[in-house]
Amino acid sequence: MHYLQRPVTRRAFLTSILAAAGLGGIAAYGAEQWPLSAPTESPSPTFTLAPANGFAPLLLITDPAPRPDFTAYLGEILRAEGFLGLRQLSLRQLDHALDGAVVVLGPTPLNTESKGWLRQFVASGGGLVGIRPDPALAEVFGVRYLGVSQIDDALYPATHTGITGPLQLHTVYDRIDLRGAEPVATSSNGDPLVTIHRFGYGMAALWTFDLARTIALIRQGNPAWANQERDLMEGLRASDLFVGWIDLDRITIPQADEHQRLLSRMIEEVSPLPLPRLWYLPDNAPSAIIATGDAHGSRVSHIERLLAIIERHGGTASIYYTPPPASVTGRLARKLRWMLGRAPLIGPAIGGDDPLPGPHHVAAWRDRGHEFGMHPYVEEGLEEGYYRHWSEFLKLGYGPLPPTVRTHRILWHGWVDNAIVQARYGIRMNLDHYHSGPAVRKPDGTWTMGYLNGSGLPMRFVAADGTVIDVYQQATHLVDEHLMPVFQTGYDVGLNGTSAAEQTIRQIAASIDRYPAALGLQCHVDPFLLGEPIAGEVAHWLETTLGYAAGAKLPIIAAERWLRFIDARNAANLSDIAWNGQRLRGTISIPATPFPLSALLPERHRNARLRAVTLADGELATQRREIAGTSYRVIRLTSGQHQLIADYAL
Repeated sequence: MHYLQRPVTRRAFLTSILAAAGLGGIAAYGAEQWPLSAPTESPSPTFTLAPANGFAPLLLITDPAPRPDFTAYLGEILRAEGFLGLRQLSLRQLDHALDGAVVVLGPTPLNTESKGWLRQFVASGGGLVGIRPDPALAEVFGVRYLGVSQIDDALYPATHTGITGPLQLHTVYDRIDLRGAEPVATSSNGDPLVTIHRFGYGMAALWTFDLARTIALIRQGNPAWANQERDLMEGLRASDLFVGWIDLDRITIPQADEHQRLLSRMIEEVSPLPLPRLWYLPDNAPSAIIATGDAHGSRVSHIERLLAIIERHGGTASIYYTPPPASVTGRLARKLRWMLGRAPLIGPAIGGDDPLPGPHHVAAWRDRGHEFGMHPYVEEGLEEGYYRHWSEFLKLGYGPLPPTVRTHRILWHGWVDNAIVQARYGIRMNLDHYHSGPAVRKPDGTWTMGYLNGSGLPMRFVAADGTVIDVYQQATHLVDEHLMPVFQTGYDVGLNGTSAAEQTIRQIAASIDRYPAALGLQCHVDPFLLGEPIAGEVAHWLETTLGYAAGAKLPIIAAERWLRFIDARNAANLSDIAWNGQRLRGTISIPATPFPLSALLPERHRNARLRAVTLADGELATQRREIAGTSYRVIRLTSGQHQLIADYAL
């Protein structure tokens, strides 16, 4: 007799194996069903500070000011600018000798004793930087307060500062008269916004507005517009916070970064000694590409096609992956298929020619230097979406969860709610601030390229009350779906691969020439799943863009490796400092880092010119850089302790 056999599907075959597994299968099913315990506490940011005692180049006064108080965020700005040896202290510690070069003071109220100590510190030769400080120090800053303030103007820096203006403010400033101080930047109506003044043997620089809060508002958008639909695209995104907030005529300028560089320049001008700093990017590179790609149900071959382009140019990338949805039984079947797919003889038949990524694929990609993280959907809610995708990620065997992320559709809650939730999951870098959609289109229909959040530098998020969140905001600047019709949404420039590459190369070139930046790049994996012609256009865009970047010797790096570099840079320290008016000595400590760092020494300090910079091992600083009109000598630093000697001639 002949029996007519129905074909057995691969899913049915795997399910039968699960059933045959008996108690083991039941136990596995129970483990899959059991919910994971979600993290409940966010870690506090950790900072490496100079020793509690001894000389420190920068002293940041951290006593609470009237809320909101952004003094802690001011510390973030100083770290982003690469200043070494920062120490934080309170006003009550000022009764000791102020053993430092420059005091940075926010809007902390001062008592009579604190005012006297700071006055004496500057008169004796110290440097003071006041960020909308207590008006009691008006004489030290060489100004008179008029008792009125103005809001929402622009800052016009003096030409000699090397800062590109005008820069947006978004905050009030105090109106003042100059009583000996010199203006460094003014408002559109000529009011002094930044000044410098010699007082006794020292120098004092004044900001008449809250610089730290201004930078936060430029970088993170308008908190008053949180959870409002403003960009005309369905779904609340980070870009909704910037519609009508960022001046699209100035979007090509990283305005927050230029504000910071003016601060750095003024710190160096008031400092009684030359201050070593760290360059922003790995191994003295003029710029960097942070390469990422979102993937939605993509298979191994699609991800490999993207990674092959990245690797051809010596880079690594972050893949943010959303697996196809599956029931508990389906997830078990998928995991069993991955396991049997690696078995001899039956493996190819079970695993298929082009499987979904399994844990062994993920491990291999990570061994090659790439990052494989989750890409959560949060349409049902931020907490619910992050928990569900985190749980799925771990149960599929993709863990541990990497520390960087991009949310699907870049949906955004509140002002910084995404970052608060991400911190609980150990995520420390967010790439949701994304250059795409109507928010970056002018009223006349012109599409823009540039810096939606005014920055090419990562910094931690800050909440509306000034609390720093241990998650870095890394913007995504170069976006495939902004330039090309990747998903046919109607919200793209409509370019082909060649024209899109011309746009991204132009922005990279400007960064190399003028605005050092870590440019976030998004190349979806999906076009390689969708097929031609869009797959070819996107591949050509990516190949051409990265070819230019590699030719300019820019690092092309995954977000996770970039985060490790930032952590190492922020943990670097300067100690044992001595300055006799002509020779600077100090010890620079560099923790383990995936890339070398670069120290910068100003070529001129007041009336002295730098003759030579050496390390104890004999390495000389020969390369040069310029930031905000100031020239620096560059010296390469690897992990370990380095004895630095810098000789200046009067």
